[in-house]
Amino acid sequence: DIGLGSRLAAIVVRRLQGADTKKEKAENKDAVPKERKAPGPILIRGTEGMAVQLATCCRPIPGDPIIGLIRKGQGLLVHTHACSNIAKLRGDRVDWVDVEWEPDVDGLFDVSIRVLVKNQRGVLAKLTAAISEGQSNITDVSIERDHGTTASVYFTVQVLNRAHLARVLRGLRHIPEVIRIVRLKDKDLTHH
Repeated sequence: DIGLGSRLAAIVVRRLQGADTKKEKAENKDAVPKERKAPGPILIRGTEGMAVQLATCCRPIPGDPIIGLIRKGQGLLVHTHACSNIAKLRGDRVDWVDVEWEPDVDGLFDVSIRVLVKNQRGVLAKLTAAISEGQSNITDVSIERDHGTTASVYFTVQVLNRAHLARVLRGLRHIPEVIRIVRLKDKDLTHH
């Protein structure tokens, strides 16, 4: 399973270490317990394949605080700490794992944003130009006009990490027609 990419080696090692600890305790009931160093968090690159999946509900990107959920036969599902789905599962008996991003994660990650703008001619061109100048690619765009003078423009953009996303958002904020920008997560993703 590890070789096929359906299980993460670090999780298998932790489970085996846990089994060894239980076996040692049973064999050495009267012995002084050895001090074991608590395992550190599992480092995530986001490109591990089937063994590690990034949750589509919150779309974590490098730099986000993350937590892992072990699902039998499905590997490790990574969520942001702020994900509302995580809050719903906190009381359930679920295998949680401390995970962190590797310092040198390389790859593009999808992020959805909503940009509330004054509905004026040429504003979409300004928005797409700013995203492009921020060295980000747009993979999806949709517009929802309200009945007033504003419109919501929904973008899915590809970024390297939170710092890259912040640069893209900063570029958008400099456009005079932009009223508000929100990174979409969880329930917000279903509104467009």
